[in-house]
Amino acid sequence: MQLIPQYKWRNWNDNLACTADLYRPRGLHELREAVRLAGRKGRIRPLGNSCSWSPLVPTSGSLIDLGQLRGMHETSHDGAPAIRVEAGATVRDLVQFTQSRGLTLISPTIFQDISVGGAIAVAAHGTGLRTSTMSDEVVAMTLVDARGDVHHLSAADGELFDAARCSLGALGVVHDVTMRCWPEFHLHVEDRMIAIDDVLADLPDLARTYEFFELYWFPFTDRMWCKLMRRTDAPDPGASLSQRLKFAFTYACTFASCNGVLPLLGRVAPELTPAFMQLAPMLSMTPGSAVAPASRAFHYQRAYPRCWDMSYGVPLADAEQAWRRTIGLIERLARAARFPVNMVVHARFIGPSAALLAPAYGRPICDIEVVTTRTSRDADAFYDEWTAEMLAIEGARPHWGKYLLRPRDVRARYPKMDAFLAHRAALDPRGLFLNDWLEDAVFQLHP
Repeated sequence: MQLIPQYKWRNWNDNLACTADLYRPRGLHELREAVRLAGRKGRIRPLGNSCSWSPLVPTSGSLIDLGQLRGMHETSHDGAPAIRVEAGATVRDLVQFTQSRGLTLISPTIFQDISVGGAIAVAAHGTGLRTSTMSDEVVAMTLVDARGDVHHLSAADGELFDAARCSLGALGVVHDVTMRCWPEFHLHVEDRMIAIDDVLADLPDLARTYEFFELYWFPFTDRMWCKLMRRTDAPDPGASLSQRLKFAFTYACTFASCNGVLPLLGRVAPELTPAFMQLAPMLSMTPGSAVAPASRAFHYQRAYPRCWDMSYGVPLADAEQAWRRTIGLIERLARAARFPVNMVVHARFIGPSAALLAPAYGRPICDIEVVTTRTSRDADAFYDEWTAEMLAIEGARPHWGKYLLRPRDVRARYPKMDAFLAHRAALDPRGLFLNDWLEDAVFQLHP
């Protein structure tokens, strides 16, 4: 096991940092030893690929880096295929592993560089009202508690298992999870541009018609990019030369825009944002339809620029209201010559979750995320205003891994928070797996 004293950590988006002792275990035995050693000195936070915008990781104690725990193998659960994967593997690793065996995951994250452990810790998700988060695909888990003891958790452990499936790293360190998967299937994928009012009026019909669908809105345009997906028995014809060229073109345009043009625009000339947004749909997508394996269709996005990203899950019945509040705020700010959002507003639709702290716990949601460049002027002020707009919707809950303001205002929105904290106290009575943000702002453990 490697130990790096006083390691200088920074997250992927470069908005968080801390200095802490770093342990890099290479297996379960070393992970248990790392927890015991680090726990003698103070607090511990598990570390994946550092992709969170919220301060889940920073600590003055120790970090346990799971990056060398990347093993996986095929297994089964109740007679169906499953994959046991160590927490440090990335979603990309996992998707490639399942593809190579003719299997697929349902509801994996679009962003593939996140670690599996990190995705489970915050109940991250893909999309699908007939399924839910990645956490809900977990059927078993190996957890190391504050004493270094190992717990093999499954549905037989009842509510404790549901607490561990979205733990924010506060119950212990996850060594591995076992996830359900299915034989690979194909999706018929339609990319369409539809008028905003028509989309919002037809949300219930879209939910009935398409097993998976997502919405994109480029600010200051009058239509939404709708990605509509349903299962099909049609074969995958493979990408034609023209399709491959179109993909290469849109990828190059998206990469150049998100990493060059838009950051410059946000810093130097934000007033040009509306004009550039008119071009964005043409540069980012090509209308039409195709058949593709689900594992490829779910991961259509290839460019992941560093950015600001805040996300709220609202009850499905409030999806139209949430969209109109979001669009209204962006357009209202534009009338005051403020243009803080210069990338995209994206929505996914997710079925009810059993994980106690998941934004989708107990009900289906529309998850809306607002993405803008790191150089965007007034981004903090915008996100504070947008937080107020979302919190005005009863039942709206934030995505724990995205940028998060006013954490004290959301505790009561998680109906199983007290039950979760009781399990946390039983596994970690000394609070070793907390940091100041979790203890004070999120869990509010002290009056």
